[in-house]
Amino acid sequence: MATATSFIRPATRPDEIHSLLTGVERYNPQKTAILEDYLARQCANPDPTNNHDLMANLALLKMYQFNPDMVDLDVIRRILAKALISQSQGDFNLCLYLLSSEICNDASIAKLLTLRDYLERAQFVKFWKEMYGNDDDDDESVVDGIAGFENGLRKLIIGNITSTYQTIPAKAVEEMINLDQEAVLRLVKEHDWSIDDKGVISLPLKSENEAKATVIKESIKFEQLTKMLSAANEM
Repeated sequence: MATATSFIRPATRPDEIHSLLTGVERYNPQKTAILEDYLARQCANPDPTNNHDLMANLALLKMYQFNPDMVDLDVIRRILAKALISQSQGDFNLCLYLLSSEICNDASIAKLLTLRDYLERAQFVKFWKEMYGNDDDDDESVVDGIAGFENGLRKLIIGNITSTYQTIPAKAVEEMINLDQEAVLRLVKEHDWSIDDKGVISLPLKSENEAKATVIKESIKFEQLTKMLSAANEM
């Protein structure tokens, strides 16, 4: 879900953009080019921790919603691609709510929807295959022009792995993050994980991946118990 932090002003948002987003000119179609240029700057920033301004991108999508003749599918593609690797998982859906069914039927947009589904289901191997494996050599990828996309994606996947597993084969990690063995070994060292001679990675215990005993208590009143026993005797 998107959180309140999704709408906090990013440190990289210029004063000009902030004034636009918080003022009466927010949905002025004459300001569309300003927001499109700002999106281009977000896409050129390879740091996934501070290169996504959801509020500005939603305002741009809203501008397209109000002015269908101004719609630029490539801009929408880049907005969705940015939202796909956002640390706030609800950002993609917030953008999606502002798109018409006609826009969603566009091939590149539809592919991003498929990628979103794979990501939500933690089907990471299928994600990589869909993103790169089915593209013709002459076709552009749906994430072209998004600097740092793969690093941002891998950060999300690693977060999922550390929250889900206590141990996992290194080979599985290679496939999930689409890196070779040498790169995964570097990752193990960077994150202070451990790996045994059988190639099994051990991850630190945390609240999300630690097994917890579940105690189920049933509260049955004496009157209910006597009714159950009486019914059993009558059978």
